[in-house]
Amino acid sequence: MKTPKRTLIWLFPFIIFIGLAIVLWTRLGVDPKIVPQATTNQELPAFNLPNLVDGQIQTSANLPKKPFILNVWGSWCPTCAAEQPYLVELAKQGVVLVGVNYKDQPSDALAYLAQRGNPYVLNLQDLQGDFGVDLGVTGAPESFVVDQEHHIRLHVLGEVNDTVWREQLKPCLDHLNAHGAGQCA
Repeated sequence: MKTPKRTLIWLFPFIIFIGLAIVLWTRLGVDPKIVPQATTNQELPAFNLPNLVDGQIQTSANLPKKPFILNVWGSWCPTCAAEQPYLVELAKQGVVLVGVNYKDQPSDALAYLAQRGNPYVLNLQDLQGDFGVDLGVTGAPESFVVDQEHHIRLHVLGEVNDTVWREQLKPCLDHLNAHGAGQCA
């Protein structure tokens, strides 16, 4: 005859397995690079950060008055280096990019931009990472599509490349430029 203690020893791992299977099943087919965040469809968090280039304090009043991509990057980030040429090309095509230099030394960041090109119309220095925390950043690179009213409409993890641009960022920017505001599908 089995004792209740012995039954519990076998039942506990089975319950854990079922719980894990349910969690994994619900994530099946969900694009891991599109992150539903608490900040999506919310106003961009308030900030007072220095401009990386000249050190002047910037606020949301200094942000573009039309939809733009907010790109979180660092000179220490190898994936950021991989996406940099693509961002430079987007900027040449007229895409408005605002950079957030995340947890980086200004001298390293400026040397990085001098070597790889500066696609940003404005580059904020988030030395301590507080603004990144407010944005829900988990690392770099991460990109946000922000509308002209400074609401975050899309949050994308990882490298901006041709696929991410065509399938996620461009459709959202096109929607915002055509309709003025609203959620990105």
